[in-house]
Amino acid sequence: MKKLLGLLGAASLVVSTSAVAVACNKDRPTSAKLNRDLARQLIASIAGGDPSLAYKDFGDLFSDADITATVVKIINDLLGKKYGYESTNANLDKLGLQKYEDLGENGKLPDSFLNNYNLQAGTVAEDLLFTEYSTSISSNRLDLTQIDSKLYSLNPTEDVVVKDVKNNTFTVKAKSKISILKDGGKKVWSIRAEDKSTPSNTPELADLTSSTNPFYVNDDKGAEHQITAKTALRLRFQDYFDNKLVKDIIDNILTMSYIDSNAFSILPTSNESTDYGAYINTSSPLFAKTQSWFTTNTTGTGRNWTTNVRMVWSYKFERKNETKVTTALNDIYSKAVDPTNGEILKDKSLIKDVMGELATALQKDNLIYNGDNSNAYDSFFGNQGYKGFTVYDNGSSLGTSPIASKSYESAVKAATKAGILMKSGNPYYEDSSDKNIEEIVFVLPIYMIELLGASVESSGQSTYEVQGATDDSKKAIQFGWSGINNTKYADIWNQDNNKEYHSKDVQNLIKDSKEKARAMVNQIKYLVSQDSSTSEIAKTVLYSKYLDADLVYYAGLYDSIGKYIKTDKDEDK
Repeated sequence: MKKLLGLLGAASLVVSTSAVAVACNKDRPTSAKLNRDLARQLIASIAGGDPSLAYKDFGDLFSDADITATVVKIINDLLGKKYGYESTNANLDKLGLQKYEDLGENGKLPDSFLNNYNLQAGTVAEDLLFTEYSTSISSNRLDLTQIDSKLYSLNPTEDVVVKDVKNNTFTVKAKSKISILKDGGKKVWSIRAEDKSTPSNTPELADLTSSTNPFYVNDDKGAEHQITAKTALRLRFQDYFDNKLVKDIIDNILTMSYIDSNAFSILPTSNESTDYGAYINTSSPLFAKTQSWFTTNTTGTGRNWTTNVRMVWSYKFERKNETKVTTALNDIYSKAVDPTNGEILKDKSLIKDVMGELATALQKDNLIYNGDNSNAYDSFFGNQGYKGFTVYDNGSSLGTSPIASKSYESAVKAATKAGILMKSGNPYYEDSSDKNIEEIVFVLPIYMIELLGASVESSGQSTYEVQGATDDSKKAIQFGWSGINNTKYADIWNQDNNKEYHSKDVQNLIKDSKEKARAMVNQIKYLVSQDSSTSEIAKTVLYSKYLDADLVYYAGLYDSIGKYIKTDKDEDK
């Protein structure tokens, strides 16, 4: 599909000849004026086909830059889905798994693929929403700010496909209500501001982080389903989720589709076999940007594997309480942490034995500080003080680091094992915005090989699967680069020099919830998609595949799109 008009035609776009600029030579515009007529038609057709939008005076609402950005986002969304569909079906076909249906009329992507695509892409926004909501609980709940702002509605605004705790897919109707199991009964999630006749009933942190998942919703047939906290939040704030959080990451979703397509090599399981398997492609951005993969002299000095991915938390406290905090820390040191370097002891859990125990001790005397309302919880382990994921490749952050310019940023970059960060033997870092506040910083390095299930403590069996179009159509990935070496990476990871980097917390996450482990892979994929070099390659590949540079150039879009397109002439050079 080498024509942009064909792509946009699927969205019912009608373009007049006066609305396009044709370029038949190698000279390209670098500051072409935006064609607003075309922008109006494009926005109107893809935003629901409202014909009135085609004649609206966007000059009162948007600048040329705003409209150009919107058009580019729409194109990126279309291309990401189109490429995702084609590359996914190609891989499923090779693996002998159930493919998604053929394209519908006018090239429409099948609903089954779009539903799954949106579910997977949405896991990134779900994590963002979980962190935002957990932070709001201690200050001004997101429910109330959404009502007050009048920008977004609460509860589902349109039918949506989600999954329950048993991984069953079902449809939730618009205007459905979410219930929370509390005090032995189920009560509708609501606040007085939306319905004065109903008492407020909102989830607490204990509900959001509970392994029992006390959230319920009915499907379109009236049957009740138990859902996770992240799914409940996605439904409760669907309007905000779809129209703010997801749209903010559309450019990254384009790159994520590219990353998905080559993360695993689809190869024969043996020289004579017609059966194919999915093997880790360590040259792909997802794996090359996240950890090292030495395969020679693997037991030599300095040949242990290292990771670029880390999760970071911190507990804040007032400087005047340092003596009390030190007493609590000393107890942790005696049980689970090496006090000389802050690293956790063998077979100990950072989440449970260190952070959990310390939080319990500090909260007895109300020592954890949250005067700045920054105490977020993560959606994977349910721990407070969450700062986020960091990915530092050769010392540079992929995208914006959540701990940029913090006093402990360098220590995070250097951390190789889970534990408490130390500064010259001292576990306390001064808060960058208030010298009267100190922080204890925790770091958990994440290795992709372990997140996929390769650690011997997790039986060394893959827990990550290539999923076909139906729930029963799937195939586990292999821990090698080919059928002849299908366990090579797992074998190296389980050598003694790498075993010391194995994480009980990651192993427990995989054991307790494959869905959370898969969501973490998606979160890391999103972080890698923010890498400028990976994004440039993705745009070059996808734009060149679908957009014909010599046939149609949309006025004002060259700098955003056209410069990435490689023509046959470019490829011949």
